[in-house]
Amino acid sequence: MSIRLIAKKGSTFHDFPYSSPQRKCLHCWIINVTPPGLNQCLHQCIYCYAREAIYSNYSEDTFIYNNLPELVEKDLKKLTLCPPISLSNVSDPCQDIAELKREVKRLIQLLMDYGVSFFVTTKGDPSFLLELPGFINYKPKLIATTIEGNPEILELLSPKAPPFEARIATVHRLSQVGINTVIRLDPIFIHLFQALYGASWFDKIAELVDIFASIGAKHIITSTGRLSKKRSQLAGCRGTSIWQRLCQVIYNQSPLAVKKFEQEYVYEAHWSGGGYRLRKDLRLSFHHRVLALVEAKGMTYATCQELSAEESDSLGIPHCEGLPLPFAQKQTDGKFKPIPGCTANCHVSCRGLSMPPCGHPELVTCRPLTLSKLRK
Repeated sequence: MSIRLIAKKGSTFHDFPYSSPQRKCLHCWIINVTPPGLNQCLHQCIYCYAREAIYSNYSEDTFIYNNLPELVEKDLKKLTLCPPISLSNVSDPCQDIAELKREVKRLIQLLMDYGVSFFVTTKGDPSFLLELPGFINYKPKLIATTIEGNPEILELLSPKAPPFEARIATVHRLSQVGINTVIRLDPIFIHLFQALYGASWFDKIAELVDIFASIGAKHIITSTGRLSKKRSQLAGCRGTSIWQRLCQVIYNQSPLAVKKFEQEYVYEAHWSGGGYRLRKDLRLSFHHRVLALVEAKGMTYATCQELSAEESDSLGIPHCEGLPLPFAQKQTDGKFKPIPGCTANCHVSCRGLSMPPCGHPELVTCRPLTLSKLRK
């Protein structure tokens, strides 16, 4: 396997694809730093859905886009409003690949130069971004680190990603220099915890919450996962599904736990897509317990997609990401400035307003954003 730099064709722009009034996701501009595919992310976590997208790249090489700043700037010059930008939904933007880090630094520098909001989601170490002048004090931004459990859990779910201690150290370092840090305890498979720890499994969750609070995290996002039984066509896991791979991991720890897992994960049609999810009554009970732990430590809490904000999230947060990430408006010099009072959660925060903070009531919709709506 080798690293190959390639040019992306066309605009990078797309929003989360959900159009349901139940949509929880803020409106954003998702920029993926690689194509999807098995070898585009070195972590190769066993539950990953992104590498098996229908448009996945099946090459044995790792492709990295090398023209993202140029493409993004081309669109920014045409826009009057810019939503917060998300890096990256189909692969980790902070993998330990020199060429990837170089391209991500170029892109982040461009976003800062233009003055737009952004957030980075990673299991890696984004400390290389601290080399960018002004990065620490630049706002609004946040960095979300995915930590699916304690060290034993990570060894089973994401053994090729950085270990628990490394991820914790990264969050602590970023928090200490004043960067807003979020932890995605996501996905959390309670049956794997039960297989490893029996009746004391929830104590391990409580220990994690204590650790997250101690290292300066401000917000926790959690889900119990959405699983597919569709068999993979990718080399290396061909013939198995995400469901089967997870079942095998749980079975290796406890045959009894996997039977419970198979009974308690049921198919559910959902606004974000159908799949096998933890039964709703069990989800509610679990999230309410964790919410209480998180808020007792002074942090806020949200669930990712699987429950409504009213059912499971801390009061007063702007959206699932927890911290402000407003739209930015173009100024006379061509740069952008964050819009006071904007949450980017348009269809929720600005519902019923004749004139939202951005001045564009047509954006108060749950439908995905398009570039044409941001050029007015």
